[in-house]
Amino acid sequence: MKTSASAMVPEEGNPAIDRRGFRQCLGQFATGVTVMTAETGGHRAGVTANSFSSVSLDPPLILWSISKTSRSFQAFAEARHFAVNILGQDQIRLSQIFSSSEADKFAEVEWSIGRHGSPVLDGVTALLECEREAVYEGGDHLIIVGRVLRFATFEGEPLIFAQGKYGVAESHPSLRSLPEAAGEATSDAAEESLMSLLFRTYHYVSLNFEDHRRAEGLTQAQARVLAALYDAAGQTTDDLARTIYLGKRDTEDAVADLAERSFVTISPKRTISLSSGGRKRREAMLARATEFEEEQLAGLTREEIVKAKKFLSRLISRNIPTWGTEQHMETSRR
Repeated sequence: MKTSASAMVPEEGNPAIDRRGFRQCLGQFATGVTVMTAETGGHRAGVTANSFSSVSLDPPLILWSISKTSRSFQAFAEARHFAVNILGQDQIRLSQIFSSSEADKFAEVEWSIGRHGSPVLDGVTALLECEREAVYEGGDHLIIVGRVLRFATFEGEPLIFAQGKYGVAESHPSLRSLPEAAGEATSDAAEESLMSLLFRTYHYVSLNFEDHRRAEGLTQAQARVLAALYDAAGQTTDDLARTIYLGKRDTEDAVADLAERSFVTISPKRTISLSSGGRKRREAMLARATEFEEEQLAGLTREEIVKAKKFLSRLISRNIPTWGTEQHMETSRR
């Protein structure tokens, strides 16, 4: 007997009332990550966006949308040309720079002027230089359609964004036989880039830990907020977004959900701290994490574990960000 889809829905609502839930629902759709760039009136503008889509091959058209509250809105509304920079899996920092509140986002990145007058970023996986074809009203966003005048594709793997998290694209396990997958892991590990291995390690370990988060009734974003506040109380949402490497909107959503469940308290000055219930939930997560780590490290020698920790600590210390707080991607989906 078939079960109706509505009987299995864990969360539903009216998007006109529950905007946060609607955004989280749309976040189930995975996208790439782009930085849109333009120059008009001697002013350069750039925003991170995942509201990008192809429209037509003949003529070659694409579209994207920009929030009307964006500080770059006027520049893109007036620009006759713009560029779509499709980011690679090693360009999370670029994504965060162009979704931040930095006054001059181009000061920290390598770029040049494209053939059609728009700034183009170095190291991207693909580039589209466009002329504005049409614009349409789209609620709180402006939909911009561009005619592609030039495209360029480079080597590299694309950066993926879904459920408020960055990821990488790889073959689905069901499409590979177990012997082949095991052989690939053994033979190709030495050839694979360090960045790719780190991404995959985080991805799979995080997936395996998901059951523990669900058992405590927490999403990954909520668990990160509890962890950050456990270490340092009295943070703002901007502080938390920077600390836990999430966009501002996703951080605000997580804080709002935790406040509704009385796990956090918000002061009149908008600083956030753990309640006694939130502290207990974080400590329960710590206990689960300790047990999980022991399971993951079983079979490794103490020397291997110490070397791995030292290596990762050194890598972290070399890459601690010094740029501004990440805000949110220019999209209606997140």
